[in-house]
Amino acid sequence: MRSFASFAGLAAFLLAGSQLAAAHMEMSFPPPFRSKSNPHATNIDYSMTAPLSNSGSDYPCKGYHVDLGTPAGAPTASFAPGGTYNFTIVGGAAHGGGSCQASLSYDGGNTFTVIESIIGGCPLNSNYDFTIPSDAQAGQAIFAWTWFNQIGNREMYMNCAPVTIGGGSSKREIKERAEAFSARPQIFQANIGNGCATLESSAVEFPAPGPDVKDNGGPKQPPTGSCGAAAAPGGGSGGSPGGGSGGGAPTTTAAAPTIPATTVEAPKPTTEAPKPTVQPPRPSNSVPPKFSTRPGGIFITVSEATTLSTATKTASVAPPANTGSSPSTPSTGTGANTGPCTDEGAWNCIGGTAFQRCASGQWSAVIPMAAGTSCTPGTSDTLSMSGRRRAMMMRRRLSA
Repeated sequence: MRSFASFAGLAAFLLAGSQLAAAHMEMSFPPPFRSKSNPHATNIDYSMTAPLSNSGSDYPCKGYHVDLGTPAGAPTASFAPGGTYNFTIVGGAAHGGGSCQASLSYDGGNTFTVIESIIGGCPLNSNYDFTIPSDAQAGQAIFAWTWFNQIGNREMYMNCAPVTIGGGSSKREIKERAEAFSARPQIFQANIGNGCATLESSAVEFPAPGPDVKDNGGPKQPPTGSCGAAAAPGGGSGGSPGGGSGGGAPTTTAAAPTIPATTVEAPKPTTEAPKPTVQPPRPSNSVPPKFSTRPGGIFITVSEATTLSTATKTASVAPPANTGSSPSTPSTGTGANTGPCTDEGAWNCIGGTAFQRCASGQWSAVIPMAAGTSCTPGTSDTLSMSGRRRAMMMRRRLSA
């Protein structure tokens, strides 16, 4: 009897451990490629919380950046140079936090330039502010969130989202921005078979964090091994001979090895970039947006007008009235709702071609329906969709 009880206890412990390991964290905004929160995704990955392969075979973006340029890779957010926004992290296992970076790629994922480094305490919160550099180029880009956990297996996590960067489009301005942007460091890579590793029980101190850094305190150490010319001398404690001080790329083969930032110049478009609809910067004293926790559906910010550029026409939504105003009148299906709302989690289908949701007491920005699908106009608890088989599947998920 005693042995059976011991076996049952061990089984329960192992099951709990496996569930915790499977949880991890993922970026929900901006919606990444193939994420369940991405309205354009056609091949959804329900294990987005998993880390990259320790061999580096799926770096970058778990390989999902190949969707860029296809309908499934349409932009899910628009940002303006100089504007302050936030990315959102969800999940159930933060592994003591760690260090994160936000990066942009303008060459389809071949290189990523760091725009924000957070050392320690990431991702212990849900929302993290970042600023699009004023020298960021206009056009289509990939926004990447990378995370190096503090406790547990030595891993690298990475989610990537297709975005649009607004701003000036003259050839001279594009050239000036590209030259300034290229001075920023390249993304930090470790624990993916490239000869560079992070140390457990401490947040990694990025060798080249860039000019925009947030240090949340706590224990931190530089990486160990061959981490590029910018790594700390000796590569931290226990580093391999010459690790971090010899300069150059990692000594082992890996996809897209780390390159010193000063040797990489961002691409210079030869044609004028379009002027996409730009999400207005959030005021610095505003409260970070909250997200609906109602099961199913899509997480949508309520304090930022996120623009999905694949729509043939972007719906114009008036800014919400002050919080003291009365709730808006429910939609009849012919227009968008604005301002406060009381039916938390309700959906509003606009003309069958776009939709929005009541989240955190406010009506969200308008999001266009995916190509080939439509919804039933009006306000209801579920978003009734019709069209392709994929749309029917989404309907079941959204109304679950």
